[in-house]
Amino acid sequence: MIRKEALIPLDPNAHTDLSGGKILEWFRVLDAGWVYQGDPDPKKLHAELSSGKCSNGYFDCRKVLCWPNLCAILARQLANQVRVLRTYERPHVVVGSPYSGITFSFMVAMHLHLPHVFAEKDPADPKRMVFKDDLPASGPILQVEELVTTEGTANKVRDAILATHAQACILPPIATLVYRPAPGETRSREVISLLHHPVSAWEQSDCPYCAAGSLRVKPKKEWSRLVGRTS
Repeated sequence: MIRKEALIPLDPNAHTDLSGGKILEWFRVLDAGWVYQGDPDPKKLHAELSSGKCSNGYFDCRKVLCWPNLCAILARQLANQVRVLRTYERPHVVVGSPYSGITFSFMVAMHLHLPHVFAEKDPADPKRMVFKDDLPASGPILQVEELVTTEGTANKVRDAILATHAQACILPPIATLVYRPAPGETRSREVISLLHHPVSAWEQSDCPYCAAGSLRVKPKKEWSRLVGRTS
């Protein structure tokens, strides 16, 4: 496994074709990703999400994207995946969502040589998105996220785009660094991702890990315990 000391100095201009497994390794090295291994076991912990649900996986993209060189490498690889698509029109603008994904969507736009605009949370209704900057009225729009789970955030951004320009041409796929749907989940839009890893979430009363006697912990507060680190 690569060490953090070797990861941090990587050349941001490196044209590296990283596999999903290698990117997952980056997440693990930077304490940004964890996936439960094996069947439910009372001796192993599982995650308690901020929603209160239990989960067998956890990703915190900010801990990876806070390193500008790593953000640049990953953004370039996602931009390359978008560039080779032949099914859709070439995008004219990249749109990001608040707030963790702004830097990443900006970097993807930079590598695609496109302008970048990002949505913001509506001060009057934080559940809605709005655009305070000018959003181009014509040309295909590519949505870029750092993490996609249920398409909820991406759909709010899409609604904000259409509220600004009712006839906007939004490209069908969502481009993202990490795509972690629930196993077997159906989606309404194509997702282009660098790391695709299904992750389940349950109410505590339905959690198979709790039922097996596994304790749950909050990843941000008890990361070392969650990953089994003793030193």
